[in-house]
Amino acid sequence: MDRQKSPGFTCCTLLVAASLITLTCLAAAVQAEWQTVTSFKNVRRMYLIHDTLWVATSGGLLSITDVDDPGRAFDNLDGLGTADITDIIEDAEGQKWVACYGRLIKFSEEQPKQFLFEKDNSLLALNCVVDDGDNLWVGAGIGLVLFSKTIDSGQIQDSYGQFGNLNPNPVVKDILLVGDTIWIATSSGLAVAEKADPALLKSPAAWTVFGLDNHPELGTEDIRRVVLFENALYIASAKGMFRLDRSPSDTSFTMMPIGVNAAFTDLKIENDSLFFYYRWGMGVVKDATFSSLPTNGLPSSPATGANSGTFRWVGFTGDGIYHDQESSGQFVEYVYTGPPGNNVSGIVVDRDGLVTAGFTDRKAAQYNDDGETWTIRNIRSATTELTLDSSGWAWVATHGSGIWGIRDDTVVNYDETNSSLRGIDTDPGYVVVPGVATNGRYVFAACYRAVNGYPIAIGDLNNLDSPFGWDSLGPPDSISNEYVTSVDCYNGRLAVGTMSAGVFVCHLGDNPFNRGSGCCYQYTTESGLNSNVIRVVRFSPDGNLWVGTNFGIARWDLDRFAEVIPPEGIGPDISALEFDGRGNLWIGSRNGIGWVNGASGASTVYTTRNSGLVSDEINGLTVDPLTADLYVATSSGISILRSGISCLTSQIADVVAYPNPFVIRSDSDRLNFNFAKTGSVRLFTIAGELVNELSINTAWDGRNQKGGKVASGVYIYILTDKEGNVGRGKVLVICKE
Repeated sequence: MDRQKSPGFTCCTLLVAASLITLTCLAAAVQAEWQTVTSFKNVRRMYLIHDTLWVATSGGLLSITDVDDPGRAFDNLDGLGTADITDIIEDAEGQKWVACYGRLIKFSEEQPKQFLFEKDNSLLALNCVVDDGDNLWVGAGIGLVLFSKTIDSGQIQDSYGQFGNLNPNPVVKDILLVGDTIWIATSSGLAVAEKADPALLKSPAAWTVFGLDNHPELGTEDIRRVVLFENALYIASAKGMFRLDRSPSDTSFTMMPIGVNAAFTDLKIENDSLFFYYRWGMGVVKDATFSSLPTNGLPSSPATGANSGTFRWVGFTGDGIYHDQESSGQFVEYVYTGPPGNNVSGIVVDRDGLVTAGFTDRKAAQYNDDGETWTIRNIRSATTELTLDSSGWAWVATHGSGIWGIRDDTVVNYDETNSSLRGIDTDPGYVVVPGVATNGRYVFAACYRAVNGYPIAIGDLNNLDSPFGWDSLGPPDSISNEYVTSVDCYNGRLAVGTMSAGVFVCHLGDNPFNRGSGCCYQYTTESGLNSNVIRVVRFSPDGNLWVGTNFGIARWDLDRFAEVIPPEGIGPDISALEFDGRGNLWIGSRNGIGWVNGASGASTVYTTRNSGLVSDEINGLTVDPLTADLYVATSSGISILRSGISCLTSQIADVVAYPNPFVIRSDSDRLNFNFAKTGSVRLFTIAGELVNELSINTAWDGRNQKGGKVASGVYIYILTDKEGNVGRGKVLVICKE
């Protein structure tokens, strides 16, 4: 479902000087229409609240009321500001609170209120939250935070990072309140203190700690959960499940007789039983008796779970959500959890709207732009980049198993056994392909550290199953570096980016199998590049070569590369470059997206703070060829920026103006044209007087050539493309300013 960005939360800014943690709110949302597509397969916590299952995941918050229907999803576009959710609780007053990456949310389905947690201008990871009357205790990536629910409608009271002799500022993963006592499970051990006077908790001496120094029997500092059950304290750690035994003369931890040296992930008290989840399954403790629970049908080790009263839900780290609806012990998958994962390595969209995405968990998947029904394509290795050929095949590059072609239900793999792709020099069977490109007739794959020194494989798309349908580029072609990172092709030329040796440009002609020797030329910083560390190479629609490096952008200009200054705040490490049909440039980086108008040079920056972008870490960009929608592959899911164009056309006679009528309510309203190419537009009054002339790539703001606002009425537009072809139409302008 498409959603307009409308957080609907109250802004507030608070500073706790003593802890240097700031609590701020986001800037006003921009008007662009965004959609978020994320996976709910990476589950952090599950709780049953009033017959509704609430699931905190890396892709958002999911509430499920019917085991057979899709739940309701809440993500960054629903007022949470992020899709990276770690915990949810309901306090004594019935108010839900959600812990997220960098945010604590006072949650309601209609109008959540978010509080940002920052330190030194960086967002803090929040891991858990517990209720303590007027206050909340929050486990963060740098320690413990006390948050008041009542003062100024919510503010940080203090933060704590020194706990006895534990390593300072540990990750607090769980919190247990017992009367006036607070227990914390951290990445450096277990700690306990009296909390009646929170100010005293600033002193390391206020805490009694249990770590490897004084309790080597724990075997690890990584304590993940702490609960009080049947008058005994239990902890879950990376090495096992322990009971704390304390006497006047001795304190020790006794390992429970289950999963010895196994990583435990959760402990949950439900009614009169303690449920535990660990590497080899799950079980229950009741009346000091330990029992295993059936795991028939489960894909891997469960991370957490919840009991609905009639059956059990189980969540996984990466494998989704399962349930035993009939309480038979046989688990089945809850299928409404979206794509395979959230770390999206690349994405492409064909002319039928079919989306193919690659994920770093060794899978690729496809869907038809509904975000719910995904078809998983089993790719043996982590995906790195994707491209489309003219016949509709999606080509997926991988980190280990070459390239894969996907079309309909057919999946074909090419590696060192059936193509000219070659594995790395230390493991010939392990084919790492960081980049793949196609010109419609040939596919080009960059083989990192190719064993034979030929890093570029070329496949004839009409003859891929024949050994004569493959060739390679290497030393005879003057490619002298096998540490390749990216490829792109255009009109007989191939650009090859490398890890430290700049760019090679190969002049292959119409038939790369019939090329002359020494056809490739190397370009480095001496040729004007910002850096020799190349992240991405991309040809623009008019054939200009653009290069993204770890230190900016360069474009080929006559006889050398010239630096291109990205929009302020983007870069310098550039991860993706993409062009739409009008020559506009989209720039991906590790801190958001930049857009540069190909005609005017005007630019816009999109980040998680001013837009609906789900993550600032961009892995790939692609533009839908028909709608001009931008699809963004990020480390936290897929973001889609809707262009507002129903369908682009390359036929100037078919161009329309939109919206029509063009209602001008503010200075931000614009009139656009759905032409896929470049050209010019002239606007006239109905009497034939010229109103304005501009690039068709520039939206009209409803003003004349002198900058004055036009009057309401009918206007004629005449479009002219680069070849002189002409299109005409009318638009009704309604001024309501």
